[in-house]
Amino acid sequence: MKKSAAILITFLLRISAFAQSDTLFNRTMDEIVITATRTERKIGNVAVPFNIVNKKTIQLSGSLRLNDILQEQTGLQITGGTGSNAVGGGVFGNGVQLQGLSPDHTIILLDGEPLIGRQGGVMDLSRFAVGNIRKIEIVKGPSSSLYGSDAMGGVINIITEPAKGNNFTAGVRTGSFLNTDIYTSGNISQNKTSLLYFLNRNSSNGYELNKSSPEKTLEPYFNYTGQLKLAHQFSPKTKLTTNSRLFYGLQQSRYAINSSQLNVTGDGSTKDFLINPVLSHRFNNRLQTNLRLMASGYSFTQQLDSISNNKQYYYDRFNQGFYRAENQTDFSWNTNNTLTIGGGFTLQTVNTTRYSKKQEQQMWHGFAQHEWRAIKNVIFISGLRYDYNTDFASRLSPKVAVNYAINEKIKLIASYGAGFKAPDFRQLYLNFTNNAAEGYSIYGSNEFSISFLQQQQNLGFISNILPSANLITKLKPEISDGFNIGTTLNLIASLKIDINMFRNDVNNLINYIPVATNTNGSSVFSYININRAFTQGVELNISYKIKMLQISGGYQLLSTGDKDLLQRIKNNEVYGRDKINGAARLMTKSDYSGLLNRSKHQANLRLFWENNDSKWNASLRFIYRSRFGVTDKDGNGFANMEEEYGNGMLQTNMTIGYKLNKSFRLQAGVNNILNHIDSSNLPNIPGINWFLGIHYSIKK
Repeated sequence: MKKSAAILITFLLRISAFAQSDTLFNRTMDEIVITATRTERKIGNVAVPFNIVNKKTIQLSGSLRLNDILQEQTGLQITGGTGSNAVGGGVFGNGVQLQGLSPDHTIILLDGEPLIGRQGGVMDLSRFAVGNIRKIEIVKGPSSSLYGSDAMGGVINIITEPAKGNNFTAGVRTGSFLNTDIYTSGNISQNKTSLLYFLNRNSSNGYELNKSSPEKTLEPYFNYTGQLKLAHQFSPKTKLTTNSRLFYGLQQSRYAINSSQLNVTGDGSTKDFLINPVLSHRFNNRLQTNLRLMASGYSFTQQLDSISNNKQYYYDRFNQGFYRAENQTDFSWNTNNTLTIGGGFTLQTVNTTRYSKKQEQQMWHGFAQHEWRAIKNVIFISGLRYDYNTDFASRLSPKVAVNYAINEKIKLIASYGAGFKAPDFRQLYLNFTNNAAEGYSIYGSNEFSISFLQQQQNLGFISNILPSANLITKLKPEISDGFNIGTTLNLIASLKIDINMFRNDVNNLINYIPVATNTNGSSVFSYININRAFTQGVELNISYKIKMLQISGGYQLLSTGDKDLLQRIKNNEVYGRDKINGAARLMTKSDYSGLLNRSKHQANLRLFWENNDSKWNASLRFIYRSRFGVTDKDGNGFANMEEEYGNGMLQTNMTIGYKLNKSFRLQAGVNNILNHIDSSNLPNIPGINWFLGIHYSIKK
């Protein structure tokens, strides 16, 4: 594996063939970006690091779900999980890391509005089909000045097709594990009104990566996705667009609890919906405003019954509501100055078996951003956002950025942003004892009290209250300071190089700690602001086009760490082992591997070829990730033994397409050609899997 990684990285650096913005074949500096500034801006005017993944890239890659396409992008690492098939709140689905920050530090938007339904801080990316996506914009680095909480690591904005024109598309695909995907979409436009619809059904028989276990790694599932977008142009200046989405998924659940045979069975169901009307009005070329409303809901229910007697073994229910009203106004008083101001109100509710009662949060926010073209080739951007939440103190998040075009071939960008993440419902209100997994208990900071532990101890449920229980106080938001500095080089035609260096310093990281021991030996946990951490690194992206061939890829070097733990290592206070049951020795800085589940090296290489004359197209993509720490078995707070690491991986995916005529196209592919399997650490990657699909489209 190390030899394969070295060969890949060397090849990447030699060919000079990568892309920061992953738009394909016809990318120009006039392309419009929205997410970076919440306004329409040309790529050349953006002052923060970002990626664009367009529809052509998604199609030629043969991707079906959002996690499929994101895992191939530079600087994004997908965390492993197996959907809703988790007893008692294990890892739910595939989350995404940006710049080494965990999935709960990245906000995910659909057409500019936040998506809900995080379980354990992770948004399951496999919930989202990509068949109706026009492009994906990825902004890297703190973006709380525009998007508030959860945008400490960055923003991923899924932008779907507009309601425009008249067209119809449909397709069906099948492959390994009986993974079947059927979709249809279309646009109907008449006079001033347009309607877009998208319907998708995805299902699988699941797969098994560990033959010694009676349980499948991924149990059989099916899900449905529907989108309806209605647009009406009242006048040349006023437009109403209403976007709605529905999702329903059902996954089987079968477990061998303390047994070599399956003895518990059931299923888990996931539902979510949203409706998002947006009213836009342009007063003139300098002043425009829009009012955005949103209502969304998410629910997850899992019930497991004993096979032997049909009695309920486990039950879990989670319901979340999210309601927002927001206005944004953009004013350009001349060609060199643009002011964006906005604000709104948000209500969130959660009702779950894991909390003692229904909980809600009310949030108010206001933001302002000024874009100033000081001279012809220099753009300054400054912004500030104020957030007030009924569950924590108010927060100001500033940001400044500069874009300096030295000439047509060289551009420099630099930015500073303050990020924050509010304590979520789980960290505040969790009141949960997992009888399905050794009986451990977790209490949110607002549900925790020493007197309650003492009552439990008097009743004989708790044997020992730990000194750490006295550390539990009201949680503060996690905060960060993020810096990015980079350059874009277009030294020769068709060759583009992007280099970005970043540093994020995070304080008040929220973690859970043991506060007591139950009489059965299991632990009681609660949450505390305890960690100070950092992530830093360099990201390189290069792209090159040779006639019908687009070569792109990237490399990220990442370093992360817990500042307090590093100081203890420096003070010679941390010990560890070189192997299980081996002799303990003093740890040095060279032994420290950083935060868990982060790979130091990540690289990708992507080749896309399309010949319109012969009607053929193809893609070949390589995704490399170096080894990463997954657990701490010797109790020193980081991975240092071989047994504590997940292996590095090199995943190879290939697709081939052929256009039968103007309406029909065929596509076949093989993913994970090298058959990389890691059932423990990357259960979301099955073995070698193939697919075959046919697509039909017609436009008027």
